Amino acid sequence: MRPIIVFEVNEVPPAILRWYAERRPGSAIANAIRTGALGETFVSDHGVQELYPSQTWASLATGVSYDKHGIYWYGDPKPQEFPLYWQAAAAERRVGVVGTLHSSPFAEQCAAPGLSFAVPDVFGPDARTVPTTLEPLQAFNQRMTNQNARAVTSTTPLGEYASGLKALPGSGVRPATMARLAALAGGVASGRLPKERLRTAQFLLMADVFDHQVRRSTPDLAVFFTNHVAAAMHRYWPASFPDDWPQPLHGPAWVAKYQNEIPAALDALDRVLGRLLAWCDRSDATLVIVSSMGQVGGGQADSGGDRTLVVKDPTMFGTALGVPSGMSPRSAMVPHLTYHFDDESVAKAEAERLTDLSLQRGVLTIDRSGVAVTITYHLDDVTNDELVIDGVTTPLYQAGLEWLEVSEHKAGTHHEIGSLLVVNSPTAAIPDEPIDYLDVAPAILSGLGVAPLDHHRVPQFTL
Repeated sequence: MRPIIVFEVNEVPPAILRWYAERRPGSAIANAIRTGALGETFVSDHGVQELYPSQTWASLATGVSYDKHGIYWYGDPKPQEFPLYWQAAAAERRVGVVGTLHSSPFAEQCAAPGLSFAVPDVFGPDARTVPTTLEPLQAFNQRMTNQNARAVTSTTPLGEYASGLKALPGSGVRPATMARLAALAGGVASGRLPKERLRTAQFLLMADVFDHQVRRSTPDLAVFFTNHVAAAMHRYWPASFPDDWPQPLHGPAWVAKYQNEIPAALDALDRVLGRLLAWCDRSDATLVIVSSMGQVGGGQADSGGDRTLVVKDPTMFGTALGVPSGMSPRSAMVPHLTYHFDDESVAKAEAERLTDLSLQRGVLTIDRSGVAVTITYHLDDVTNDELVIDGVTTPLYQAGLEWLEVSEHKAGTHHEIGSLLVVNSPTAAIPDEPIDYLDVAPAILSGLGVAPLDHHRVPQFTL
């Protein structure tokens, strides 16, 4: 059995990895493609709903389709009968996770005794970690994610990110990373770099934490998740690939300003991969780079205005909607938020009531899964700084809402083809045809010498 490191790179397709390798032939990504086995995964359970990462990662990580696990939104309940692959592995092996989706809430998802370290995803209700010394950094990470959900909002990013320095001692963040973050924050503060580049800062911090914990505890399986490349692709795809559209979406000045954003996100990824690959070489470990889906250009781009209305306080927003005080708000990606209730009957009744609400302007879409009710809100046509619900007028600030200035809109769109790149494995066999992403979980377990679960497929590839 060889140790396995799984690098979950959200929404990065093989075409982007190859494109980067051609631009940077001496990069770690290029070396990984040359020496490893690169293949494609495909989403096999794409139904009538839009492809969404919390659903596709749930399917990939559990190894069962959506109609069985029922997880579409981040706050949806996670059925215990379908554990994530790293949870199944933790029953027999030493496992560590940083940021992997559906690792929160900590109390429910990270209770396995085999976890050597655990820093859950940022959607949890608290900042609990293993070891507990990482909790201040996790709290900072959650705060930055919540503040900068739709767009990076800080007007003084140097000061805001410097406020997190007190969380760093003992976390494993390297001096070189601190210097890079200082240069990045300074570039944003001076206007030389777009504010959205700061999303890379959180990736660099948590990557150092992951690297430190892997070296400290040498687990059999270690899993790390990042979304920073996906965020750049969503916003800046037309800057790197303007020819994907028959007519330009933006002028030459916009392209020139943002053409380095996707490469910069991949440069950051590449530096981290280089360190991990060196560690794998020394430790006879296998590195698996995987995405649950990809992105493409050429589709209809979001043509929103220069501002959008976002929920900054889910409790106040719920109160404005008449949600009972016993609800428990859970974090989610804008424009979504989830409320948990004490039992399923209360959640069902509340979902029905919310569905019948009448908004003078704006739209709410309601979904329910067990005790979780998820609201998708589109309120950009609200006027006069007030929300009118069933004839009752509430000022936006009392409803927990805030206008946010935005300069970039979604252009890269979700696509069913994802990446699977296996490096430093003498037994890896990846077929030429796309692989059902439900095969990934049982293949990882098999690579660890752990028997796949009864509900798993027989994987069509080996690590």
